Amino acid sequence: MSSTFKRLAVLSLSAGLAATALAAAPAASARTAPKPSAQAAADGPPATLDLSDCPDVLPVGADPANWYCNVLVTSGGSMKIGKIDQQITAPMRITMLAGYDPKTGAEISKFVKMRSAAMSVAGGALGIPGTESVPLFALKVKPQYAGKIDLDIPNRKTRLALKLKLVNQLLGDTCYVGSNAAPITLDLDLKEITGASGPDGTFWVKINSTDDTFAVPKTNGCGFAAPIADLRGGLPSASGANHAQLISYFGGKGYSEMYPKMAVRRK
Repeated sequence: MSSTFKRLAVLSLSAGLAATALAAAPAASARTAPKPSAQAAADGPPATLDLSDCPDVLPVGADPANWYCNVLVTSGGSMKIGKIDQQITAPMRITMLAGYDPKTGAEISKFVKMRSAAMSVAGGALGIPGTESVPLFALKVKPQYAGKIDLDIPNRKTRLALKLKLVNQLLGDTCYVGSNAAPITLDLDLKEITGASGPDGTFWVKINSTDDTFAVPKTNGCGFAAPIADLRGGLPSASGANHAQLISYFGGKGYSEMYPKMAVRRK
């Protein structure tokens, strides 16, 4: 096992111990605890460990004992992008594979899928409070993967490339902030890493991360409405004018546990 995986194993063990301590709290306290607020629920661990996007096959020669399917769920926090302060009101889930190259033995990580939902932008397309529910002026933003994720929990760093789809009747279906060629690149500092226990007993690694250095380009694919979209968003927005503070949860399972009968693929 390489040094990175050893450190990750230690981190996971620490998370498990923390979760065990939480689970050992008196049952009476849990029964009498007040109902959590919507924000507290958003900041809490996911209800279940959803591994539905994990492929049921591995590369030829891959040993299931050395491969893992992991998920990173960002469920809370906020992003300031130009003039827009966007709360994270819907979870973003990224599924990844981690293991060893069957030929070289080198550690490899593979992106599998990102799932997200469109989130309503306060003030809508014109920045006027109360217009969020007016169809013509309503504006939503949907984060999408833009070709890069480097999750390095042991060194407390993550690099993530995103693009944001803007959803509005006047903007068409191809209006984005960022693209695969010129993404919004977050260089996140993992400020806090702790253990957390999910409702289904899953041990999660809770991550509080921040970045104040990323730049945001102007819109693309927005047609005649592009100048309005750029004006509304204050785009482009240079490094130092934007901010991300994200609450995420990292968890996963080994393929030997997920598929006990899976054998090494020979061809």
